[in-house]
Amino acid sequence: MKLTELEPVFIRSVDTMTQEEVDTLQEADGIRFLCPKCLEGNKGRVGTHSVVCWRPKVPQDVQPTPGRWELQGTGMQDLTLVAGSSSVQLVGGCCAHFFVQQGEVRMC
Repeated sequence: MKLTELEPVFIRSVDTMTQEEVDTLQEADGIRFLCPKCLEGNKGRVGTHSVVCWRPKVPQDVQPTPGRWELQGTGMQDLTLVAGSSSVQLVGGCCAHFFVQQGEVRMC
C-alpha cells in the first residue's frame, strides 16, 4: 500500500497537547496518517483511526509515546521512517505493526 493512500499530513508539535499541519518535510516534527490495518479492515475511512509518528527531537511528554522515528526522504512519495527496528507497532487497540519505506507501507 502506498503511504499517500493513507491521507498523510506533515505535522509540527506546538505544545504537549497541540499539533498543526505543515506543508513540507523540512518543517515537520512528525507525520499523521490513517492506520493501514484499520483502513483495510474497515474497507475505508469510516471507523479508521490515525497514527502519529514523531521525530526523535519531540520530547517524550508529547503523545503518543514512546516511539520516535527519523523521517527520511523528500516528501510523502519516498518517505522512510527510521529507528532502531524502524517498524511502527501500536500497543493496544488494533495492534497494527508495519514499516514505512520509500513511500510504501508494508505490514508485518
